[in-house]
Amino acid sequence: MLTQPFLALKASLRLVFRAFYLRRKATIAVVTLTLLWLFLSSCRKPPLIDPEFGLVRNTTSESKYAIATFLTGGNKKSLNAKDLDSNPYNIATRVLAYQLLHAEETRCNASVDFVVLVTPNVPKYTRDQLTADGAVVVEAKDIPLSWWVSTGVTRWKDQFLKLRLFEMTQYDRLLFVDADTLIRGKLDEIFNELEVQRPAQTLSHRVRRADEAPLPAQYMFAARSDNQFTGERRHPFPPLNTEVFSAGFWIAAPSQELFDYFLSILKHYRRFDPHTMEQSLLNYAFRRDGPMPWREMHYKWSATWPNSGDVEGHVVTLHEKFWKTGPQDLRKLWREQKGNMQRYFSKHGN
Repeated sequence: MLTQPFLALKASLRLVFRAFYLRRKATIAVVTLTLLWLFLSSCRKPPLIDPEFGLVRNTTSESKYAIATFLTGGNKKSLNAKDLDSNPYNIATRVLAYQLLHAEETRCNASVDFVVLVTPNVPKYTRDQLTADGAVVVEAKDIPLSWWVSTGVTRWKDQFLKLRLFEMTQYDRLLFVDADTLIRGKLDEIFNELEVQRPAQTLSHRVRRADEAPLPAQYMFAARSDNQFTGERRHPFPPLNTEVFSAGFWIAAPSQELFDYFLSILKHYRRFDPHTMEQSLLNYAFRRDGPMPWREMHYKWSATWPNSGDVEGHVVTLHEKFWKTGPQDLRKLWREQKGNMQRYFSKHGN
């Protein structure tokens, strides 16, 4: 005859096994539903591209242009007035301002704005100084990022603020150059290139994602292949084209539709590799085999990992942190430009 404790134990074990069975069934159900949702999402066709959505105008003699760069105040929430005075990126930004706005051999047409996009913690003193140098200083609003968008770079979050430049639709075309860029010619002539003047049609037959924002019917985005993938400093000249462009030099028609599309990409886990931040996002958005492939600008306009071939080939912009690295002759040339900048702005009371 079964004892009362034994019956109680038997009943308890029955409840445990039943709970385990029900939990297992629930788990299987959840996994099945998740897989079914993923399958249906992948099968869902993206909406047709509206032929009137996000149209881009050809440039004309009345078009407005800008050359832009980006300056961050770093990790500190607040900075003292002159904390960025000796910051190499702030100095490089002022060298860039001098080259684009004042140096006789490289200055642009006066109708072309030089925009400096700054993070909220860049001090007023620095902003006023850049304004006095001739720049249009714009504070970047925050961009919400998903938890998975992170990297080992200390200023990683700030880099996505560059996407705000696509909202500057007061300009018909905007050229972005990193602050650590040496100018060796008339950069504003890039706005005369056919690839820049005429928009491209978004390719509706290419694979698109249904879970991303609608694509514009037209766009204009061009850049230069990154020499990092063709030998770095030992790259050939003329350089080889690559699948990946450098986000230190690109030109676009600003577009709210494009900006909204970028934000939709940020919502999806590992849609792009966050290690190289906004460069990866832009390379995904304008991937060569996607519906909005990026256009390749002529190699004369920009070079990463610059070498003697780029110098002899008269490449207009050379992208390198010349205050600490690069060929000695180019580092010397950058120091000369830095000295010219300091003398010019000192003479003019900046």
